[in-house]
Amino acid sequence: MSDFKVIETQEAFDAAIAERLDRERKKNAEQIKADLKSKGWKSPEEVTQLTADLNKKIEDLQTAAADTAKKLEEKDAEIAKGAKYRADLDKTRIAIAAGLNIDMAGRLQGENAKEWEADAKKLSDQFAAFAQNQNQPAPLGNPGGKAKPTGSPWASLNSQLSE
Repeated sequence: MSDFKVIETQEAFDAAIAERLDRERKKNAEQIKADLKSKGWKSPEEVTQLTADLNKKIEDLQTAAADTAKKLEEKDAEIAKGAKYRADLDKTRIAIAAGLNIDMAGRLQGENAKEWEADAKKLSDQFAAFAQNQNQPAPLGNPGGKAKPTGSPWASLNSQLSE
């Protein structure tokens, strides 16, 4: 009990009380922090740090997503290129099977092999008909003198000029 001091002035009393109040405030603040922390609450500093960490993770994920999208675009381009090569190969095979020249493979039209085969058959038939007509002798003309007009607009003009 030798530590006891008698308070004789208001200033001394205020100083002693202020010291006691500061200790109680610190004790209560620590208790409140512990209670809030046990309930899952975060301090403003912790929230700021967590926000910064989450923003960094978001940026990393966005970068990864952009890289993945770029890789997917490259793969899609490779797939499309491969599909074009396969289509060209199929068209060439179909053209050769139909008896067409290899250069004619690029002229085949359609969306799939069935349509390409139909187009190749059509072209082959047209070339066969053309070749058959080439083997016939040319007509000798009209022995009656005047040329008969045909369905061509130039034929009627030619007949009018010759009169």
